[in-house]
Amino acid sequence: MLRTILIATTALLVVIIGAFWWLLLADSKAPAAAPGLFAIEDWRALMPEDAASLPTEIRVLEIGRDKAPGFAARAGAFGTDWNTTYHSIQIVWPERTMVIDGAIDADTAIAMKQSEADWAFDAPAYETLLAAMLAADQVLITHEHLDHVMAVARHPDPATLAPRLVLNAPQIATLPVFARGTLDPALADLAPRLDGTVQQIAPGVVIVPAPGHTPGSQLVFIRTQDGRETLLIGDVAWSLDAVETLTTRPVLTQYMIFDPNEDRTSVKAQLRALHDLTVSNPDLTVVPAHDGNLVAGLIADGHLIKGFRN
Repeated sequence: MLRTILIATTALLVVIIGAFWWLLLADSKAPAAAPGLFAIEDWRALMPEDAASLPTEIRVLEIGRDKAPGFAARAGAFGTDWNTTYHSIQIVWPERTMVIDGAIDADTAIAMKQSEADWAFDAPAYETLLAAMLAADQVLITHEHLDHVMAVARHPDPATLAPRLVLNAPQIATLPVFARGTLDPALADLAPRLDGTVQQIAPGVVIVPAPGHTPGSQLVFIRTQDGRETLLIGDVAWSLDAVETLTTRPVLTQYMIFDPNEDRTSVKAQLRALHDLTVSNPDLTVVPAHDGNLVAGLIADGHLIKGFRN
């Protein structure tokens, strides 16, 4: 009897350890190489020679924030916190603006809440975002997940917004999923303005397709008049330390949150390429969309400016 109990207990422990390993640690490391995936020299070749035509500022508007365990954002990051930000980016030229990402609305923020103590939603900031989109020349999203598209899919004035939207085909196809009720016809009839190739869409702004996290995921490479280069990577990684440690989200996060699942093979290759890019270009500033600590630091050192320009 005792022997049977010991065998059963051992078997149960093996199953538990195996499940822990698979769900929280396995299949998370980037490959040894990802040659040719991101070619920054090609992006730089699209930049105008006239520095005066480049943007002057990159601004960030936080719509919400939250806190979750660190291992949710990077496999193996036990005992740490992940300070999450939900924000939009505004790129500013003297006579024009561009808005990147529609962030999160109140209903979605409440539904995604992780921490009662640290969660917050800024309703006035969301209203500022809605207005800034209508004042912008172009509005883009890094990818088509709900915490990046709400101010697009649920904008109160879709007819005015629609001509400003610069989206790719997978992003347009997914908008109905995140609309409240039926998607407005002005948004349902959008034509893609991004073709899935590396494109300059404004002076100093280059779009780099990066399907994997979602089919329509893309990077945004920006050079400002002061010569700084910034790469917005959306949700390829949720925190910069995932790029630095070459470690993606755990399988558990994928199963619990993503529907459909992301292409982990592509995401891990992109992590390797981004890591190598930062090593060979140490002055390049890489910004994951949800790294609250990093964004706060970039605001503190002046790389990003807090709040949108009116």
